Amino acid sequence: MSLDDDLIQPFHLNGREIRGRLVRLGPVADAILNRHDLPPAPAALLGEALALSAMIGSALDFDGIFTFQAEGDGPANMLVCDYRGRGDLRGYVRLRRQEGEAVGASPAASLLGRGSLALTIDREGDRQRYQGLVELLGDDLPSCAEHYFQQSEQLPTLFRAVSTRGPDGAWRVGGLMLQSLPKDPDEDKAAEDWNTAQVLARTVKPQELLDQSLTAPELLYRLFHEDGVWLHDVQPLKDRCTCSADRVVSVVRRFPEEEIRNLADESGKVTVTCQFCARAYDFSAGELLGETE
Repeated sequence: MSLDDDLIQPFHLNGREIRGRLVRLGPVADAILNRHDLPPAPAALLGEALALSAMIGSALDFDGIFTFQAEGDGPANMLVCDYRGRGDLRGYVRLRRQEGEAVGASPAASLLGRGSLALTIDREGDRQRYQGLVELLGDDLPSCAEHYFQQSEQLPTLFRAVSTRGPDGAWRVGGLMLQSLPKDPDEDKAAEDWNTAQVLARTVKPQELLDQSLTAPELLYRLFHEDGVWLHDVQPLKDRCTCSADRVVSVVRRFPEEEIRNLADESGKVTVTCQFCARAYDFSAGELLGETE
């Protein structure tokens, strides 16, 4: 494992009201993507979503859960990633069963099809939920995220994300986020600063985002050395799910009684598998119904 793996490097550009995030995922991405036994294309799509979730979620600076969710009419009809403020990541892709065999050769941009992109914030201790929803538009997942910020937040934002297997067969993911902040009263200067910064950011190559021999500070200096880059504290990322037996019970008990009983096998056992981490929980139908012996 590289010392430059599984982290977010926050930064801002010297003299400009522009901030950014650089994310590198190694073992964390490899564990999450291999857990779901996905074909290559949807696995790569999930890797990109993990990078986008980490960059957007960490930029929000709040305690709680940030959720990146895309739904469409394509072979991969649902994509969900969660980022918790402590750096916990989890995610999954749901494939249409009848198209599972063909999806491996599909380009990532066409997997979701037509649909919607939702970004959701659940703050700890706050019953109110914030959610923004836009049409799923873009040639790839990063451009869909850019469209969201253009339509919902009106903040000029640039994303780059790449996910692929390395020479050793392990998954690696890299991403870059750049965002103009609404603080500069000089609109002409702000527009010029953003234009310059995004031109520089667009020169980043996919292999640079994944290169283990190129540290995050080295890559950022390579891209923005003309102005200088201020680096903030690195934030570690972890493969961690929030599921638990108690959470499963609380969710299943919302189902109708007949539906819960139908979930049980001949012995009366009900097995519930977490879609994120694939952990299986076993209960009796009576436990889920709250029946006491």
